[in-house]
Amino acid sequence: MRRSIPPLAIVSLSCLLLTPGCGTTMLGGRGSGVIEYTMSFPGLDPNGLMADMLPSKTVLTYNREHQSLDLSAGMGVFKTSMVVNTPAKELNYHMSVMGKNLMAVLHTRDLSNLNQGEPPLAIVYTSAMDTIAGFPCKQAFIIYEGIDRPEEEVWYTDEIPMDSPNWFGPYSEVPGVLMRYDLVQHHVRMHMEATSVKPGPVDAALFAVRPDHQQVSPEVLYQQMDEVLGAFAN
Repeated sequence: MRRSIPPLAIVSLSCLLLTPGCGTTMLGGRGSGVIEYTMSFPGLDPNGLMADMLPSKTVLTYNREHQSLDLSAGMGVFKTSMVVNTPAKELNYHMSVMGKNLMAVLHTRDLSNLNQGEPPLAIVYTSAMDTIAGFPCKQAFIIYEGIDRPEEEVWYTDEIPMDSPNWFGPYSEVPGVLMRYDLVQHHVRMHMEATSVKPGPVDAALFAVRPDHQQVSPEVLYQQMDEVLGAFAN
């Protein structure tokens, strides 16, 4: 039985002219914007053959009900885009590699393969606070039943008005936007930390299916992802 002791992307504060780090009082239009994260890969050899091809950042475009998380690796040879539709509980996962463009529609039943590992046994919310990219953040620990799996530490903020921001990920019960966290996908561990946010209007086209992508089943997409990311992991 899951326990939750009172209470994935994100964010630096902007002033009136959209410069970061000036506190939250100026963000009257925080309902949409663009958030940037730095990325690192703590489980990979920094001197590995493919290390220079790894991405160093990812960009999240958001409004209250949608997210688009985009990254590019290998000098643009490999790109992914996760387009999240919260009201529909649907995630369109796009992948481009060597000119091959694929897209799969993922629903709740499909996400267990994307979010590798067992579901959390409990979430422990602490009183610890930190400031990440200008936002006040709260700490939580994700506890798992298996003794061989260590707890996961996440930092999140409730200062960004986004509906159920983590429903599709491994930290679905965390109630705010993730600012600092680790994520494992396709056997690759990624460390994400928010560095900046630019609140304001965003292009609604970013929340639509990308053109020129062939739709495939989730199983086909996962297979392709494993092949590509396996090159980075080895």
